[in-house]
Amino acid sequence: MQAETILYFGSFNPVHRGHVAVADAVLESTGAEALWFVVSPQNPFKAGKELAPETDRIEMARIALQSAVHSDRMAVSDIEFRLPKPNRTIRTLEKLRTEYPGRKFSLLIGSDNMAGFPKWMHSQEILDRYRVLVYPRPGYPTPESARSDGFTILTNLKELPQAATDVRTRIAQGENPATELPGGVWEYIKKHRLYGYSAGTDR
Repeated sequence: MQAETILYFGSFNPVHRGHVAVADAVLESTGAEALWFVVSPQNPFKAGKELAPETDRIEMARIALQSAVHSDRMAVSDIEFRLPKPNRTIRTLEKLRTEYPGRKFSLLIGSDNMAGFPKWMHSQEILDRYRVLVYPRPGYPTPESARSDGFTILTNLKELPQAATDVRTRIAQGENPATELPGGVWEYIKKHRLYGYSAGTDR
């Protein structure tokens, strides 16, 4: 039997406590062997968003996972930075299946991504070939047809209250978002002066 590995795609710009909490909860809920944070270059449906350099986002994700309850079952993947651009999720999935034939991959998305899912390249093929798990996001209720459409709804998970946009806004406004970030991530942001951070933003 192939070991299930859940792929948690996102820009993680930056990764915050909510991301880690979701990852822990999903592993506990599904019993999957592993969960990989797949850091994405750019979400084609969220174009225009200012992204920190890819190396910084990957490193912050690696730092963040150290605080996870199930850190021994988590990893960070940079595969999407190694694929030709523009890339699409189906290509990432196919590449991973080739590189890791002993693993069974599933896809994790937030309920905020469900409305746009039919616009994804080969979206029906993804649903046919992979388990697509959906976790709740505030303000984005899951359609009643979701299960019959092929999605697996994680109804026992709490909604993810935080958003990376809020963290970036607080930093740009000179506020300290340390309580919203996993240990070590705020220190990394300050050291590398990301998201408009300027010295003295510690109040």
